[in-house]
Formats: sequence, structure tokens, C-alpha cells
Amino acid sequence: MRLLVKSMEERKGKAGRLKKAIASLKGAHKTEVAVGRFMHLGLTLAASTLLFFYAGFRLDRWAGTLPIFALLGTFVGAFGGFVYLYRELTAGERKKKG
Repeated sequence: MRLLVKSMEERKGKAGRLKKAIASLKGAHKTEVAVGRFMHLGLTLAASTLLFFYAGFRLDRWAGTLPIFALLGTFVGAFGGFVYLYRELTAGERKKKG
């Protein structure tokens, strides 16, 4: 009988540890989702800036006006990236309001 009681207590202890482990994994999943979201936003900002810089640089080489279009492309890409970043970060608030 003692063996049966001891076995049941061990099962309850294991079940409690399992529940705690599952709860911690759910918390870790939320963290991973948040990290992924912000990594996506940062890479999008960097990619848009670099892409528009490169397009401006190539246009400068074609036109023979070296720094003008490269700088303009950099600012346009950064501005577009920040607009996208702002819209994505405020999307949750807009959904709550309307």
C-alpha cells in the first residue's frame, strides 16, 4: 500500500513539474515571437535603406552625378523604412481603438 501511495505522490510531483515546464515554454514562445517580430522590423528598415542607396548609387554612376542620387536614395529608403516601422508598431493600438 505504501508503494502505491508513494507512486501516486511521485506522479503528482512529476505532473506538477511538467505543468511548470509547459508554462515556461509558453512564456518562451511569446518571447521568441516578440524577438522575431522586432528582428523583422529592424531588417526591413536596414534592407530598405540599403536597397534605395544602391539604386541611387547605380543611378549616379549612370548619370555621372556621384553623391546626389545615392544620398537621396538613402533618405528615401530610410524614410520609407521608418514609415513601415511606425505603422507596424502602432497597428495593435489602432486595432484596439477601432
